[in-house]
Amino acid sequence: MDFLILTLITPFIGAFFAYICKNKAGFMASIFSLITLLFGLFNFFEISVSKIKIYYNFSLFKWLSSGINFGFICDPLTSILLILIIVIGFLVILYSAGYMSPLNADHQFYKPFGNYYFFMLLFIGAMVGIVTAVNFLQLFFFWEITTLCSWALISYTKEQKALFSGLKAFIMTHIGGLSFLIALALMYYESKSFDFSVIGSLSTKSLVFILLFFAASAKSAQIPLFTWLPDAMVAPTPVSAYLHAAAMVKAGVYLMARIYLSNASLAASESFVIGIIAISTMMVSVILYYFQDDLKKLLAYSTIGHLGYILFGISLGIYGSKTGGIGGIFHIINHGFAKGLLFLSVGAIAYATGSKSIRELQGVSKRFPLFTACFLTGMFAIIGIPPFSGFWSKFMIFTGAFELKNVTTNLFGLIAIFESILAFCWYIFVGHKVFFGEASQKVLNAADKIPLSMKLSLICILVLNIASPIIGYPFIKALLGGY
Repeated sequence: MDFLILTLITPFIGAFFAYICKNKAGFMASIFSLITLLFGLFNFFEISVSKIKIYYNFSLFKWLSSGINFGFICDPLTSILLILIIVIGFLVILYSAGYMSPLNADHQFYKPFGNYYFFMLLFIGAMVGIVTAVNFLQLFFFWEITTLCSWALISYTKEQKALFSGLKAFIMTHIGGLSFLIALALMYYESKSFDFSVIGSLSTKSLVFILLFFAASAKSAQIPLFTWLPDAMVAPTPVSAYLHAAAMVKAGVYLMARIYLSNASLAASESFVIGIIAISTMMVSVILYYFQDDLKKLLAYSTIGHLGYILFGISLGIYGSKTGGIGGIFHIINHGFAKGLLFLSVGAIAYATGSKSIRELQGVSKRFPLFTACFLTGMFAIIGIPPFSGFWSKFMIFTGAFELKNVTTNLFGLIAIFESILAFCWYIFVGHKVFFGEASQKVLNAADKIPLSMKLSLICILVLNIASPIIGYPFIKALLGGY
């Protein structure tokens, strides 16, 4: 049985059933996301982590001069993203079963939730489609579906700010989609191919690369198209968690990682373009940390910076540092579980207290030790405190920056370390302010009863966050051993 195909189609089938079973949408979505997770795990048992597996490589659009091959791929890079997509997808939907409630002190939600779960499952299916695609054209089909899903989910509450933020996200990421489309036209005009490895053979290699990087930058909220992501925090917190940990913003860095691993002939100029944008984004985002009062917006700017870390690592890989390049890819899974844990922790705090304001929250640990343990563990992972997960991938990226013995990469490495210090200082301040000291009025008045589904999701993702370096290691080892 082809478990990879089933992993792809199950969320789309589930989306249909969730939509038509409006009052039981949460139950249907939980079942189908769990089945998707099981199929994905069976797929990993079925293959070796170091083996490239392609299913059903078939030809379509035969009216074009050479036809276009489509299929499905599962290799170490796909596996890293696939784990995030299906595991966090299931946990976020399970969490939503408790969070989407009229008892939510932060924002009341009422049935039916058919539209919500329809787009969440569609999001999962589209992300599986992106990471299993065998060429740029196939990837682009699913790429555009994620744009639609994010628009609908960010706008879910139908409040004016949510509608504006959803439209803003749609327009800014779709600008990147248009850049992607132009790149597809150029590569087909010259090579009659959409294969991932075709870029290195193009006479317009640099132009096509920059167009694809611009598309990835829009999706992954890098300068100049980054302002949509903090505004998107008006979405329900489970949406924010999935968006940041495993969904749309990860699509952009996945695209660049796929290009890096598939094209050995990329030049230093391509590396410099990614590096300067990534480092600039990291510094802008960390400065903006210090002006945030909303915990979700703080986490949003943190995501922007960490996507910069991933792209910086990939730029080092293109320049010649395999340690840095694979470190960037390793950071995808480490950041994914940590950021998912942070968002779900903040969502649980807001569910109980009705607030995400740093000024209004204090002494949370006295009432909610589980939320405290989850947030602080995610925080230590994000800022790279050893032995937490972020340390291992950040260390590889820093090592890659200095092992090249190049003035530019060394300078970028120093800036990245400085960014890490600034992030450490603000996160420690926020963690101490929110969780320790005398309980604030919001915390004292908080509801005691938290849905079991939210607690289970938090415990599961807490364990996964701690274990993410071990989960990702076999795939990283396979990439380091030869792709």
